[in-house]
Amino acid sequence: HIMALPRGATVVDFAYAVHSNVGDHVTTAQINGETVPLRTELKNGDRVEIITAPHAHPNPAWLTYVKTGKARSEIRHFLKTMQSEESMALGERLLGQALRALNTRIADVAEERWERLLRDSSAKSRQDVLSDIGLGKRLAAIVARRLLSLSEQHAAETRPGAIQIKGSEGMAV
Repeated sequence: HIMALPRGATVVDFAYAVHSNVGDHVTTAQINGETVPLRTELKNGDRVEIITAPHAHPNPAWLTYVKTGKARSEIRHFLKTMQSEESMALGERLLGQALRALNTRIADVAEERWERLLRDSSAKSRQDVLSDIGLGKRLAAIVARRLLSLSEQHAAETRPGAIQIKGSEGMAV
């Protein structure tokens, strides 16, 4: 298929022009049978082959060299979604740890307590609270105390143990 792209478009622009899923999972490319970096600019008449992998995902550095709006917006959307998911997972682990220090589990917290916490705070959903904890906007220990309706005097001051964070590419970390 012949595809029209703006002058200076890169392999990543081409991958997103094919399909957003292809762009999200591109790992390398071949232009005219030669393996090239993803930042390589395309020329008129190039034959491009995109190689994808299911575990691959967009890199924030791609934003520095993509030319098309579609590629730029898809990369930003993926990164924002990834950050949200990672911060929610981290927030859930931190809250779980803070609740364990108070001898309970997240699953044991009644729905009415979550609703009261949401009503008293500016959060719209449980996911917002967990995301805020993961991003460091809220302290897990304070949220845990509010969920359990403990006052500052009754809450034992505890220091939760370490949380193991695997990998170095987490956005929320």
